[in-house]
Order: sequence, then C-alpha cells, then structure tokens
Amino acid sequence: MNSPLRGDCLLSNSGTLTLVQVTDAHLMAAEGGRLLNVDTDDSLAAVLELVVANTAAPDGLLITGDIAGDGASDAYQRLARALDVVPAPSFWLPGNHDDCDESEVGREHFIRTITNPHWLIVMLDSQQADAVGGYLSASELDALSQAVDRANQEGKHLLVALHHPLHPVGCDWLDPQRVANSAAFELEVQRCRQQVVVIAGHVHQESDQQSTGIRYLTTPSTCIQFAPNQVNFKVDNQAPGYRWLRLAPSGEVETGVERVTDREFPVDLDSGGYL
Repeated sequence: MNSPLRGDCLLSNSGTLTLVQVTDAHLMAAEGGRLLNVDTDDSLAAVLELVVANTAAPDGLLITGDIAGDGASDAYQRLARALDVVPAPSFWLPGNHDDCDESEVGREHFIRTITNPHWLIVMLDSQQADAVGGYLSASELDALSQAVDRANQEGKHLLVALHHPLHPVGCDWLDPQRVANSAAFELEVQRCRQQVVVIAGHVHQESDQQSTGIRYLTTPSTCIQFAPNQVNFKVDNQAPGYRWLRLAPSGEVETGVERVTDREFPVDLDSGGYL
C-alpha cells in the first residue's frame, strides 16, 4: 500500500505553535451514520465547536486517522466541510479504517512534513492493508529518518504524528495493535538532538508516557471512548474530545485534553459491535 503522504508545508508562526489533534472520527458512509448509537458526524461537530470556543487561533489541526468508519469516500468530503468552522489548515493521516485511495477529496491535506523555524512535524502512515494493528514500512521509517536528519541539521525540535501508538496503554485487547516494529521507530527518534514528542490516536483514550526522554501521547476520539486498563473490549462513559498542544521555541510542550461537557452521547452496545 502506497502512502498518500507527500510534500512540505511551512507555517508562518515563528513563535509558539498552537496545534489541535483530532482523531478517530469514524464518519460512516452516510451523514448521520451511527457507531454504537453515536451519530459520529454530530459528535465531531460538537468537538469542533469546542475547539473554536476553547483554542484561540490554532496554527494547524492534525487529524490522526480513522477519518472514516468504513472507508467510504463521502466521509472525507464531510470531514473537509466540518473542519471549515476552524480557521486553520488541517493535515490528515490514514488509520486502519481508512481507504484513502477511495477519496478524491482532501489529497492536499495529506502532507508529509510541517515546519516553522523551531519545530518540524512529520506525519507517518502506520496503516497496514487488511490489518487492524500498526506497522511502519521501510518507506515510512525512511521518511522518519530523513525528518530526524533534517531536525538535527536545522536545530529543530521534532513532533511525530501517526495513527497507531508505539507503547502499551494498559488494555490487553488494544495493546497488540500498537506499531509492531516500534523498536525501529525508537532507534530513529533517539538520534534527534532536540525535544521529541509523539502523538497517536487509535486507542480512543488519553495517555501521557515518557520513554528514553521521549514523550508519547494518545488522544480521545471524537466519538466513542474505550475504557482504560481493560482486558477485553469495553467502552467508557467519558465524552468525546480533542488534544491541544503548545510547542514553544525552547522545546517546552504544554498539552491537555478538552472534552464536550454540555451534551451527552450515550452508547448502545446492542446497536452493532465495534469490532
């Protein structure tokens, strides 16, 4: 499978970058489609309303995969329309539920690297054909290696975005789905001489871990949430949300998660299983 990621984008902000991570929207084939009874278009809209209300003038949005619930091309068109409410460029990644070859909309969003004078952001495709779990192909590891080299040459900090997480989050049923060749990833990022932060989706829950000086973050879904620390599949009653990040020129990172609080999105397990 060839990655859709191409090209480079320069962000004009030369100071602290404010970014928003939106992930795992699972937009279904038709508008108003439901996942475990949650209208995923509606829950995405609620999260984006929260972004507009709480995150002043973000410099960019990182959309880290599972845009579609079933690979339907209309999901990508609807995401593009939904994102119009946020006055910022958006950069997209495929997840295991996506079929980006089906989509003729949003190709300009699948950018490999995003930069400002102090930070380099590299987007990696961890999708495997016909598989739920993550893996970084030789070409993706090469893209990472080039990004690390460039960050070192230009004296920039590095933010890596991908769909699948690199580390276990404490859910026995989810953890085998993380990037299978995470050791190869870690060998590359450990070469970076500046700050390194890694953000991922897929697990529908927030986590914040440190390993060998690198910070690994995961983020809630804009629709259903997975309960933390579970042996078997279980949904959580927490609300949809997003992650914000402020990346300072010094390499200092401030980040947090915001969740929708003024509405409820009740889950119905009998309406159709997630797995």
